[in-house]
Amino acid sequence: MNLDATMWLDFQDVNSSNEKRFAQLGVLDLAKDSTQFTDYISPTARQKMNEASSLRGVQIPVIKDQEVEVTSTPGFVIPANQEESDQYAFVAYDVFSGFRHHPALYGNNTIDSEYAVREKMKNISYAMGKRIESILATVLEARKTQSLGYTTQVSQGDGTFAFNATTDTLEVSKAAQKETMFFNMDALMAANEVGGSYNFVTSRGGLAVQKSELAKYGASNEKNLQALNFPTIDRLYESGTIAPGSNVFNGFAVRDGAIGIVENYPWDFRNGTEFAGKKWSISDLEIPFTRMRSNVYVNNEATNATALVGNGTDSNLIMTAFQEMALWHRFYVVYRYNSDIANRVNDIVKIAGLTS
Repeated sequence: MNLDATMWLDFQDVNSSNEKRFAQLGVLDLAKDSTQFTDYISPTARQKMNEASSLRGVQIPVIKDQEVEVTSTPGFVIPANQEESDQYAFVAYDVFSGFRHHPALYGNNTIDSEYAVREKMKNISYAMGKRIESILATVLEARKTQSLGYTTQVSQGDGTFAFNATTDTLEVSKAAQKETMFFNMDALMAANEVGGSYNFVTSRGGLAVQKSELAKYGASNEKNLQALNFPTIDRLYESGTIAPGSNVFNGFAVRDGAIGIVENYPWDFRNGTEFAGKKWSISDLEIPFTRMRSNVYVNNEATNATALVGNGTDSNLIMTAFQEMALWHRFYVVYRYNSDIANRVNDIVKIAGLTS
């Protein structure tokens, strides 16, 4: 005689957790925050980009830089100085994902149905954010400046700024990464006639020293942070998708408005089409991680879902239903016009912080 039949089995907690880890998406955050400064796109053009079909582009007109003739001879021979125009357009990118959810599957499971949906949404939106981050990083790489002058003038003592023309990268020596780095960067970009407010996105931990200095000295303390041109903390971004390699940091310095995002919403989503249990809409709020409102498609269907369980037949799933949701980000990556990016300094600079 024994009590084997009534012994406790393994205890199963109903408080679930999600193992997923979420790295910072600093390139996406920078581009999204920079969008408000893309004033080279008119409100009318922006609206057209929001609504345009993939069969139509939106052309942005521009007057190219010109060599103006100036003489010292007044008279009826007047220089024509006719300007030259151009136009350019942007590529639309598609990032798409979604999920299918069977509520009845969780009727015989310790994981709660609503919790599963919530965590799936988080995982999916993060994966979509990573894809968008990758697209933006590719655009930054393609649009990085390929020339940069005046590095000698801002190299102070042991601290040097050197533009590597082979990799098109501004290499900042370890000594130059001290607290005067941002002052010298501002002077460098102004000297190259692309001055303004710059944001920095680097590999994780890349600007830890600078951030600690910024946090250490407040407005009433001994250091004049304004004189040092320290950017505010919201201009310093980190990305888990940028690898430092053997450097202190790798990344980009990007002027306000040098990159931005303009979203696109196809017709059915804009108009809220509903048909046979299917619904098209635009999310009311920005999706986490992607920081954009999404095109959302929802479908509800009846189904036999017993194949989802490998251990026997779950009667809950013989005649059940599922909901599937699609999330679709369609967007343009916008940037300033540059007629000769191979030779004309651009306001996106690839940077590397060296270890020596």
